[in-house]
Amino acid sequence: MAEPIDRKLAAILSADVVGYSRLMAEDEAATIRTLSDYREEITMRVRQHRGRVVDAPGDNVLAEFPTALDAVRAAVEIQGVLRALNASLAAERRMDFRIGVHMGDVATDGDRVYGDGVNIAARLESLAEAGGICISATVHEQVRNKLEVGFTDLGDQTVKNIPDRVHVYRVQPSAPIRGPATPRKRPRRLHLAATAALLIVLGGGLWASWPRPLGLLIDLAGVSRPPVDPPLPDKPSLVVLPFENMSGDPEQEYFSDGITEDLTNEFARNPFLFVISRNSAFTYKDKRVKVEDIGRELGVRYVIEGSVRKSGDRVRITAQLIDATTGGHLWSERYDRDLSDIFTLQSEIAAEILGAAGVATAEAETQRLTRITPQNLTAREASWKGVSQMLGFTRAGNEEARRLFELAIEADPGYAPSYAFLGNTYVTEFSNGWNRDGTLLDRAEELARRSIEIDSSWPAGHLTLAYVNFFRGNLSQAVAGADRAIERAPSVPWPHTLRGLALSQQGHMLEATRSIRQALRLSPRPPTPLLLSMAFVNLGAGRTEDAMELLEQVRAANRDNLMARIVLAAHYEREGRHDRASAIVTEIQRVRPELATDEALEIIPGWKQIMSSAPRDLRSAGLP
Repeated sequence: MAEPIDRKLAAILSADVVGYSRLMAEDEAATIRTLSDYREEITMRVRQHRGRVVDAPGDNVLAEFPTALDAVRAAVEIQGVLRALNASLAAERRMDFRIGVHMGDVATDGDRVYGDGVNIAARLESLAEAGGICISATVHEQVRNKLEVGFTDLGDQTVKNIPDRVHVYRVQPSAPIRGPATPRKRPRRLHLAATAALLIVLGGGLWASWPRPLGLLIDLAGVSRPPVDPPLPDKPSLVVLPFENMSGDPEQEYFSDGITEDLTNEFARNPFLFVISRNSAFTYKDKRVKVEDIGRELGVRYVIEGSVRKSGDRVRITAQLIDATTGGHLWSERYDRDLSDIFTLQSEIAAEILGAAGVATAEAETQRLTRITPQNLTAREASWKGVSQMLGFTRAGNEEARRLFELAIEADPGYAPSYAFLGNTYVTEFSNGWNRDGTLLDRAEELARRSIEIDSSWPAGHLTLAYVNFFRGNLSQAVAGADRAIERAPSVPWPHTLRGLALSQQGHMLEATRSIRQALRLSPRPPTPLLLSMAFVNLGAGRTEDAMELLEQVRAANRDNLMARIVLAAHYEREGRHDRASAIVTEIQRVRPELATDEALEIIPGWKQIMSSAPRDLRSAGLP
């Protein structure tokens, strides 16, 4: 007796390429590459909207969703991002998809789906224009009052192999809603032109210019919001949670944080691993969260926990490795050592964790993890404290970090990262607008080059130098520097951000988007600098409402951030919300009492293209 067929109600999205045979005939290799890139973008959008790709034969993509709203939202975003991608191609090489969406009964066989629901979606696709979307009346009824898109009623259509006529609507993302659909009130937007960007790295901030299509592309690629329950990477993935300070002395907190920082950096430099950033890991500090939830939220397989007890010239470190997919403990160990052995011990712990996780590393990598590198404890402690201050992203913290990094260099002139971190404090001061003296970048370059000269295997020197080149407009050099940093530490998010922004200005939009998305994947619980970067990406895409929400988050989290406040003040004044704009100007003047409108705008490159009325708006809000 045949097994019963499983049936369910699902929204089906069917997409294929218009003119695929012509594209293949003209340039088969280029068409295959483009199709592969576009499929990757489509698949990501499908996943973001709770869907899954169930088949992808030839040039077709078939996906299912739990609701019609999910499916149409995905379709609109897919067409938006593909339009942006096509803008960078020659007209004859552009690859347009057409999409059909239907909600209906489907039969399932494993991962595959069959039935009239699938067939009707495919027929709707054939009725769509190049770059367009057609939906059935069933779908239209469920989404018509829930999306800011227009609909054109195409009436009943006769489609191949479907006995009944199908009522069809064409989706028009930029058109006013017509027919039975009720228009929703759209938020008033700033008149944003084709330029907006930013670079925020360890507290530094930048806007840089790129074409509007990239802004749209990055926004639709999900960079404007953190990933939700991201899938596991295709390599061993882990997060090092903040080690607990067991000394009973709050003043020793920096020591346990420093151990966490060093282990994270050690793993981040390993090309065989995917490692979540320190910033995201520390959002779990002093919180009771199940490791299974942490693994799901961050998208990692392994969680490393531990504790540190420092007493006199002795230190006790405990560490354990947990499989976050099961909650099972894979390895644990306790170490009692002299403080003088702390750096050797860190490498030993890292190597044992890799072995317990079954990570096969190259011989050279294993030797690097276990080699003994004599280092000065005083310098290392000063550097740990400096990093903690720097990652507070405040003006006072940046100044204290500079003092501590100078102490670290004095105690150990041979410790390369201290020079790069010190250089970054000068970049941060300049980019945040706290001091616009150009010699700050000269000093940062000098320190970055010194770090590289001492030990070029560390990524920090290359990254700081890349920042300097980016701010000076040397985009090719900035990309090259970011690449060198990524090569040395693939799991550090900031080089990916810098690389993406520099590439965007060179017109390499797809590659730029991937780099920025990778930065957010490595830091899925983003710190305020990354929130600020997402806000400006939204501005570049014309999504002002989303951008202002992110800028308000930055404003609430960071009392010294001028960039967010300058944009918010100009926006609110332009929207007629004078009291709110005036209050933010007061906050600006608290950070920089002498700041006037002209200098404020100099902090934001490209402001004329982004908000041309800003001088009038800021002065009206009370900034001199």
